[in-house]
Amino acid sequence: MQEGDLINIDVSAELNGYFSDNGGSFVLGSDKYNYQELIDASKDILHKAIYNIKGGVRISDIGLLIETEAKKRGYKVIKNLTGHGVGRKLHEEPEEIPNYKDRQITGRFRKNSVVAIETFISTTSTYAETLVDGWTMIGNKGGFMAQHEHTILVTDGKPIVLTEMNGIWN
Repeated sequence: MQEGDLINIDVSAELNGYFSDNGGSFVLGSDKYNYQELIDASKDILHKAIYNIKGGVRISDIGLLIETEAKKRGYKVIKNLTGHGVGRKLHEEPEEIPNYKDRQITGRFRKNSVVAIETFISTTSTYAETLVDGWTMIGNKGGFMAQHEHTILVTDGKPIVLTEMNGIWN
């Protein structure tokens, strides 16, 4: 890693048989390659998506919101990386919460369910590929990607962000 690199850390944790998932992108040191706007877009879009989720909302509508917000800012979304349900296993129902309106996804968010909402925002690509090292991801059309993720409890109103720290989440 070098000064100015775009880094993403995605951490899954288990406590007493329950999982959570959390992640975020950041610049290592100074932003000499101007990644911060992409990072801020990913984070802002995540916040907007989370606060539009409640019991009964269509999963595909949140995907549409994420993609629409990304396009407004001049970005694309990665279509093969998604959010997901989480609980006793790291990946539960719903298996996929896409960053775009996938008409195949007909489900709705259920009150009292726990989900990991993830934004995958890109400058040029729409699909991500993992390199041989098993960690590094690159876009199918180049460019750069930023990701942010929080685990939330879906309610009838404002969701509860389970991966916040000291009442603050970013």
